[in-house]
Amino acid sequence: MMDCLYAKCTPCVTDCVLAELEKLGPKYRLALRIAKDPRFQRLTCTHRGTYADDCIVERVKQHKCYIVATCDRDLKRRIRKIPGVPIMFITRRKYTIERMPDAFGAPN
Repeated sequence: MMDCLYAKCTPCVTDCVLAELEKLGPKYRLALRIAKDPRFQRLTCTHRGTYADDCIVERVKQHKCYIVATCDRDLKRRIRKIPGVPIMFITRRKYTIERMPDAFGAPN
């Protein structure tokens, strides 16, 4: 991931994402183990009963300092509506960052 960004970054995971991965069961065991890595910063959530996607969208709306990494089509569609928030995803086994259009808050 840092090779893609050419900068130091701190991956963050919310409590909602971890809870959702735990609910999904053994199929997502590897993803859960990666998300619990101590190098990832854990962001606490103060709400109750919210889906991980809703939590991420609300957090990004409040603080536009995040790059959202996801392969979820619905989440990408929702994040694209928020100006100034880039999206990172994996295509053909490589990290890709979706370029922000100039009209949507991209720096000049």
